[in-house]
Amino acid sequence: MADKIDDILKQRQAAPVPAESEDDKFFSILVGEGNQEHFLELRFQNGLQTCFSYDGLIWFNHDPETGCIDLEFGGFLVTIKGRGLRPIFNGVKGKRVAWVKEADSEMQDHKGNDCYVEAITITPPNDFSEEEPAAQK
Repeated sequence: MADKIDDILKQRQAAPVPAESEDDKFFSILVGEGNQEHFLELRFQNGLQTCFSYDGLIWFNHDPETGCIDLEFGGFLVTIKGRGLRPIFNGVKGKRVAWVKEADSEMQDHKGNDCYVEAITITPPNDFSEEEPAAQK
């Protein structure tokens, strides 16, 4: 049964795709001379939206071999995993990426999409805790 499902997914991924819909767009880059974003918005499959200030971006890298962009915002590591991520990387360099979103399904990974974002993860710093610090006596 699993083989049949895998075959169907492969056939759909290889099939011709109609013109790009808004659902198949994985990022937005500002156009126009001098336009810059103040925040990078991350849109998750479950509907959660998180923003990081570009002012807090310490370093970032793109490894096309692993299909990952890593960005560090004040100790928080944001990892964008997918393929065709170079436009996102270049857009981040100019603070022009407004948002990046995760795919809603594997069906969006097809040859009609030059870019595909499989997953976005946020890893907090090791000493990060959501609990309030105990009051000092």
